[in-house]
This record gives sequence, C-alpha cells and structure tokens, in this order.
Amino acid sequence: MPELPPLPPLGPEVVDEFTRTIYGRTPPGGELAEVVLRSREDGVLDGTADRLRHRATIRCPLGTLEFDTLLHLPSGVAAAPVVVILNFEGNDETLTSFPYRKIAEAGYAVLTAHYQQIEPDDPNPPAPGVRGLFPAETWGAVAAWAWALSRLLDIASTVDGIDPERAVALGHSRLGKAALWAGVQDERFGLTVSNDSGCCGAALFRHPGGEDIEAITRRFPHWFVPSFAQYAGKEDELPVDQHQLLASIAPRRVYVCSAEDDAWADPDGEYLAVEAARPAFGPGGIGYHIRPGGHALLEEDWMKALAF
Repeated sequence: MPELPPLPPLGPEVVDEFTRTIYGRTPPGGELAEVVLRSREDGVLDGTADRLRHRATIRCPLGTLEFDTLLHLPSGVAAAPVVVILNFEGNDETLTSFPYRKIAEAGYAVLTAHYQQIEPDDPNPPAPGVRGLFPAETWGAVAAWAWALSRLLDIASTVDGIDPERAVALGHSRLGKAALWAGVQDERFGLTVSNDSGCCGAALFRHPGGEDIEAITRRFPHWFVPSFAQYAGKEDELPVDQHQLLASIAPRRVYVCSAEDDAWADPDGEYLAVEAARPAFGPGGIGYHIRPGGHALLEEDWMKALAF
C-alpha cells in the first residue's frame, strides 16, 4: 500500500487554500424568500412516506432563483433527520432511482432538487444560473451546487416533521464533490456523504489513478476557478490534497462510498484519503465502504451511509 500523506495542522487557512485554488469563494447572500407547497400525497410507498412538492424562491443580490423540490417524509415520525441531495435527471426520475421506501423505513426524510435548476452544467450556458445572480465572483459550478445544498437545508427547516439539527448532505459523482464542499462550509450538516466523487472529491490528487486535473479541467472548466487548470500535470505542486478537505469537516462526521469497477473515480485514492484524514476525527467519525460494481448511487450505498 502506498504511504499515507501526512495530515498537517488544520485551520481556516486550509479551507482558504481550497477556496483559492479549486472551488472558488462562495459569496454571502442568497436568502430563502418563500416556500410554496404545490402538492401533498400522504401514505405513499406502501404507507411509509408522505410526498410533498414545493416551489422555493431564493432572494439573491441581483434577482431571484426559483426551483422545484421533492420531499419524502417518513409517515408517523415526529421529527425525522433529513438527507438533502441534488439529482441529475429531474425530481420525478428519483421516484425510480432513489430507494425512498427503504429510506423512509429507516426513519429519514429526503429533500431533493434538480441540480441544473440551480446552475447549468455547461461551460457556455444559454442562460445563467445562480452565479449570475451575484456581483462578479469567482466560484465554480461545484461551489454553486454546494451552496444549493445549504439552501435545501433552509427549505427543510420550514417543514413540519423534519429535524434540521440532524441533517445529512449527500451527493454522487460531481455532486459528491459539491456535498463535500457543502460539508466543509456549512456546520449544520452533521454528516456529509460522498459517493464515487473521485478527482476534486474524496480521491487524493497525488495518488496515480483515475481522473486527473488535466482531464477534469479540459472537460469541465466551469466546475472550478479558472486558475485551477494551471496545476494540470503538476499535482505535486498543489498546496492541498483531498484528505485535508475530508479532515476539514471534523469533528462532524464523513462517510465515503466507492465502487470496485469505478476506476475513473479512483477508489484506492478515495480509501487512502479517508485513512489519511482519520486522525482528525474522533472514534467512528469517518467511515468508508467499497462495493462491487461501477459508477452509480445504489440502494446499498444509501443504506450503508444511513446506517453509519
């Protein structure tokens, strides 16, 4: 096994380095203005959950952002912990892709929104997203999606039957990167879960495997600050590595999910980052699993993370 990188002393200056080098500075502002209940269905999913749809309005310095949310609230639970998660295909697609019944049976609520309603996943979008609603700021799309997870928690805090003091930020792939950055910045998240988040997520830059800075900044330059591309092929010159990102969430908890066949996300690099970050956490403060299969968020990933 490769030697684990050291874990230098942590503090605000480490988070500042991630801000400056990779994700960009999330600007202040963006307040929840309105949450409108559009529909409610009680006792869905074999009676395990109530399904609520809301339309949320966020007031930003240069305008308002509106987006739709889908909430599954476990039936008969007075104050359920909540998982906030952005989805890739639209809220209705999660009805078949998320194991809502099993999650409700475990006692958790899930609040989700479509990530592209927040910020287009496009280096040259036809219309601006939330980043266009703030004065000129240098923050990438990953940081915008992380900002959205915090806004989802704001929304969850307005709903009866949810305990916002027990909140989980969860994300898969690029949205797993966003979940980790949200977990660093927003101390309301007691648990942060990344699934197959890979490069710029849970995987070490300095582990030779999977996607690298050259590949990710060439295909997805809009995810990060423009200057991040200067480290392509120069990973050893980075002032930080991702075990420090994981450790920056401590003493709150972190759980990292990997998949054996997801070489592009570098499961070995994710595991090494978890082990290198472990000294920052108390007993049981950081967890990890690797399962058979490829790049996907499966029921097994959900249930192991929630059991943790």
